Parts: sequence; structure tokens; C-alpha cells
Amino acid sequence: MSTKPLRCEATPPRLHRRILWAAVLTGILGCNTTSWAQQPSAIGTSSSGSGQPAGDATGQATETGTSQGSKGGEQRDNQATQLETVVVTARKRNETAQNVPMSISVLSGERLERNGDQDFRDIGNLFAGVSFNDSNGQESEFSIRGLTSAGSGSDTSIGLYVDGVYIGSEAAASGRLFDLSNIQVMRGPQATLFGRNTIAGAINIVTRKPEPEFGGSVHATLGNYGLRQEGATLNLPIAGDRLMARVSVVDGKRDGYLRNAAKPGDTGNDEDGRSGRLHILANPTDTLQLLLSIDGSHDNACDNMFKVIDGALYDGNTDPDVSAWDGACVDRRNVRGYSLNAEQKIGDLTFTSITAYRHRDTYFLTDRDFTALPILTTGLQGEDRHFTQEFRLASPENQRLNWMLGAFFFDRHNLQDTILELGPGFLGPGNTNLVNAVADTRTRSYAVYASGELALTDALKMDLGLRYTDESKSIDYEQTATLPIPGFGVVSPFHKRISGGEWSPTLALTYALNPDAKVYGRIARGHKAGGFNAGPSSNPDQIVFEPETLTSYELGYKARSHNGRTEITADIYYIDYNNIQQADQDGAGFYISNAASARSYGAETQFAFRMGDHATVNTNLGYVDARYGEFGAKSGNMLARAPHWTGSVNLDMSWYVGSSGTLFLIPEVAYRSLNYVDSANTTLFRQRAHWDMNLRAGYASFDDWSITFWTRNATDQRYTLGGFAVAPLLYAVTTSPPRTYGIDFQWTF
Repeated sequence: MSTKPLRCEATPPRLHRRILWAAVLTGILGCNTTSWAQQPSAIGTSSSGSGQPAGDATGQATETGTSQGSKGGEQRDNQATQLETVVVTARKRNETAQNVPMSISVLSGERLERNGDQDFRDIGNLFAGVSFNDSNGQESEFSIRGLTSAGSGSDTSIGLYVDGVYIGSEAAASGRLFDLSNIQVMRGPQATLFGRNTIAGAINIVTRKPEPEFGGSVHATLGNYGLRQEGATLNLPIAGDRLMARVSVVDGKRDGYLRNAAKPGDTGNDEDGRSGRLHILANPTDTLQLLLSIDGSHDNACDNMFKVIDGALYDGNTDPDVSAWDGACVDRRNVRGYSLNAEQKIGDLTFTSITAYRHRDTYFLTDRDFTALPILTTGLQGEDRHFTQEFRLASPENQRLNWMLGAFFFDRHNLQDTILELGPGFLGPGNTNLVNAVADTRTRSYAVYASGELALTDALKMDLGLRYTDESKSIDYEQTATLPIPGFGVVSPFHKRISGGEWSPTLALTYALNPDAKVYGRIARGHKAGGFNAGPSSNPDQIVFEPETLTSYELGYKARSHNGRTEITADIYYIDYNNIQQADQDGAGFYISNAASARSYGAETQFAFRMGDHATVNTNLGYVDARYGEFGAKSGNMLARAPHWTGSVNLDMSWYVGSSGTLFLIPEVAYRSLNYVDSANTTLFRQRAHWDMNLRAGYASFDDWSITFWTRNATDQRYTLGGFAVAPLLYAVTTSPPRTYGIDFQWTF
């Protein structure tokens, strides 16, 4: 076996100390903002003085601050010196993030556009305590506080929601971020209100809704590696404010950066896809609002490609952009969704119904030995469809007791054929073993929940919630094989069913130190149902894995001061994880088992400051120590994708150019300390500590157009994203993308 793994470096102790001092300084500045504040901030309050943010039932954002090409420069008023305020729906009602007793990060649609963030990868490093696994192509996913999904067969640990509709995993939605109002990342269990599979947190995406004025925008991007992306948005008032529509489309393509030595001219890890969305908003009466939404996306790429770095098949290649494959490289995905959101006022009460259906087809087939030899091919062909229905009844807001009652139904049917082919390079000339594992899985879940916020005093509030979920799953499984090879042979058809119920409580207390500063404490319990290993199996007895649970404890502080120019949030937490679901490799495949326990603790801080009307600073810093408790030989190991330190700094600067527009410059850096991409903490698969730097600069005209020059990964940092092994033949990794650069153009009308 070769001893030439990719170079990995630990984080220098001096750097750790510098980051720690920065965190301490940020905390001191943030704590002092309370005493600096001279008057309560009016940001995010309605004109009626109710103390609630101005927003609508669809979760649209209320924002202040400058923007690229805002109409006629109307934003050039005193609001330009304040931080933007974004309405969030973390508790399924409109409020500012400062009023929510939990750790939450928000990116407004305006900031996403200004930063050029076009997909999940672009925002994966912008949140404290959050990482993004970009190693699985279209199946990539987030981790929060060291917790992530176990893999195929397991439900997601981080729930993804778009406009209140449960999507499931990131792979079940378009990964392109376009025409959005905001993105909310909620840390910790969200089971009470958001329900199933939010044990680690939830990501809530709110799109822009139709407006009663005609308008729209077009944008185009060109870059290296043949990057080209174009998109458009059109807002159509059909019958004034009674009926209106909004349609958005985006189409993008980029050449691969991983060259194929076995077939010169071929490349992998490319992008080719398009997405679209249609909203139709109707207000038939003054008390009824209907929102019909249709979305879809199509992707066809050669992604999720690795390169061999060790093992018997390692050829000594150290170039991160060169690999080899002599077989297939296909990853196709089609997603479509339909939803109807109805909101009816019944006196002072609000009744909401959200009905949704989603469908996804996938086909994945790739040469998995990453050599020019016919050794191993893996793939998956699947169809996933699910139906959801949610009803909820909410009290009027701004009462001594604000309450909500709800019910949720989920019905999912997943059919997948997992393919594993051992070729003559492994079995000898003329021998091939084609294994097909066909799994037909059904899931049905019912839940009821109640949540309330009670003002115990003028300063002290209690938030109490409870949810009960009853869930059942069944699987019909069969495995075929062309050769009777032990471990990759025939498994006779069988049927299994599991079921169970679980209570998910939440308790939070919030104390207002003054109108602009609060402290809170939160205890929440999360639950994720068990399931089935649906891939190729060498042992049918291990097809079932058990549910997992956790209890999260969190203390936090939130403040806004300097007349809306400064904002600080900070929290500490401890998570006790039981029966954690964990993916382990079994030859060329994976299976999920349960570790006895794990724990995670840490702290996060976010700080934002608006410096006059020319610059805004956004910083965050997180620390997490997430490790397994009892897990055999892995006891004490770090959880996968759980770097101790995470942080980022974004500086948005602009200067007026006479009365025509603004020049702007936006540097951004993000840091992740050393971490491992697998539960075994394999040295070959560790991700070294690294900084990512992005830079944008351009001109925004007050005539509603802008041009931007940009670069991502400006210092061309290369580090491991994921690992795959068929010991002792090969150890392979996929590496972060190289430096990219290009130009954006946008016109708004």
C-alpha cells in the first residue's frame, strides 16, 4: 500500500487563540451594546405600534438598507444607516429573529443576490456551527452542531421547508437559490412545530410572492470552466391586488474540473440543470388568501466523482484535478412539486391549510473504482413521491397568550433499485456479477401539536409546545445477483414493518433586559424514526435500524442597538444524543446501524454592524465538540463533519458615484477547522483546516441595472470533501472545487 495520502494539516494553536480572542472581543462588544443603546429600535415594527414586524401571511420580508440598483435610489434615506430587518416564520408566525427564543441565522434575499449566492454550496460556510457536505453531488446535505443524516435509507436529520411545505432533504428540492425572500437556519430540535426529522434543526426557505405591481428582472452570469447561467423573473398583476402571478426561471451549465485520464477530453464534477417556479396569489375576499405554487427542476451531470489517493490501485497521481474512469458517469434528477396554501380569517383567529405533493425521479450510475480497469460500478434508479397535509389554527398575535393548534399528515412511497456491478477486473476475465437490490418502502405519519407563548410578566415570557407523532414504515425487499458470491448474492423477497409513537416537547423562557435585549433558555426533545437499509445487503438481519432521540439544552442572548445599526446574538448549548443512527461501509456498500450514544456541546455568536450608509459587517463564530460515547472501537471519535471551529466575515462596502449609482466591494472569508468525513475518523479522509475567500466588486446603477466581477475560492484552497474505500484495493476522495471567477449582469424593471 502506498504511503502518499493528500497532505492534511492541523490548525495551528496560534490561529486557534486568535479566533478565540476574536470571539471574546465580539462578545464584549455585543454585551456592551445594551448600555450604549439610547432608545428602543423601531426596526421591524408595524406602523400601528403593535411591536410586530410588517409582513404578510406568506412570510415575505420587511427589509431596510441599500440594494444594488434599487429603484431610483429610493433607499438613499436614513434607513440606509440601519441593518435590514427580515421577518422569519420559525414559530409559524411573522416575527423578527430577535424575538425567537432559539439560535437562528437568516440570510435575506437581497443579501443572497448581492453576494452572488446561487446554490446551497455557496451558503454552506456562512453559518456558525453549520457545515455543508458537498461530496455526494445532487445528494449533498447540511450538518448542524455536528449532527447530520446517516445516509440512504435514513430520513434526514435536518428538515427542509419551502414556503411552509415539508420537502425532506436537500436532494428533494432544487439546490438553486433564486428569487428568494430569505433563508432561515434554525439550530436544535424543531419537532414541536415542524415535526418529523428535524432532530438537528431545520432550514426554512421563503420565496418571493406575487405583488400587485408589474415588474421583473433578468440576469446572466459567465465564468471560467465554461460557466453560463441565465434567469428571469416576471411579476404579473392580473386583477389588481385580488389576483396576481409570479414566475421565475434559471438555467445553468458548467464544465467539469476533474479530468479523466482514461478518456482524454472527458471531465467530471460538472453542472447542467434548470429550475422554475410559478406562484399564483388570490385574495377572493378580505379574509381569504390562496397561494398556488408549482415548481420543478431538471439536472443531468457527471458529478460525485472521486480520485484514488492510496491502496493497491493507487498510481501515484497527486493532481487533485485528475482521476480516471472507463465506465459510466451519469447523475440525472427530475423534481416537481405542487402546493396550495389557504389562509382564512375566522374572526380574530387564523386557519391555515397547506396541501402539497412532491415527486422525484433519480438515475445515478458511475464507475466506482476510479481507474481505467473494469472493477466496480455502482448506481441507483429511484422514484420518490410524497403527499403532505397540514392544518393549523392560530390565535391573534400580541395577546398575553399566543397559541397555535395543528395537525400534520405525511404519506411517502419510495421505490429504488440499487445497482452494484463487480467486473472482470475484480472477478477475473469473463466474469461479472450484477447485483440489484430493489426496495419498495412506504411511510405514513400522523401528528398533532400545540404551542403557546404566555406573558408571565411584562418582561418574562414562557414558550411551551408539545407534539405527538405516530409513524409506520414497511419495506418489500429483494436482491438478485448473476453470480453466487458470498456477500453479494441473492436475498429472497421479504416484507418488514415497523411502527411507533413519540412525544416531542419544547420549553423556553425569555426575559427582556430592555426593549432591545433579551436572554432566553430552551429545552427541546427531538426524535427521528427508525428505518430500513435499502441498499445491497450481505446480511438481511441488519436491514432494520432503530429510532434515535436527543435532548437539547440552550441558553442565549440577543440584542439590537444604536438605533438599529448593531445586532448581536450568542448562545451556548449541550446535546445528549441516544441511539444515534450512523452509516458504516460494508465492502462497496453502506449500511446504517445505531451507536449507543453521542454528545455535542458548544457556543455560537453572530454580530452585525452598519457603519454609516457605506458599509455593513456580518460576522459569526462557532465552537462545537461533538463525539461518540459508546460506539465500539469508535467510542470517543469526533462525529463526521463536525469541525471544532467555524466562522465567517462578510464586509459589504459601497460608495456613491454622483447621482448615477454606487460602486461596491464585498470581500468574504470563511473558516473551518480540521474534521473527519467519516465516523471512523480515517486519517486519509480527514478535511484539513482551511480558509475560503470570495470577492465581488462592481457597479449598481440607480437606473436598475448592475454589473459585478467576482471570484470564489480566490486563494485556490483544495481540501477533502468526502472519502470512499474498498480496502485494500483503493482509498479515494473528492476534493473541493478550484478557484472560479466570472461576471454577472442584472437588470430590474
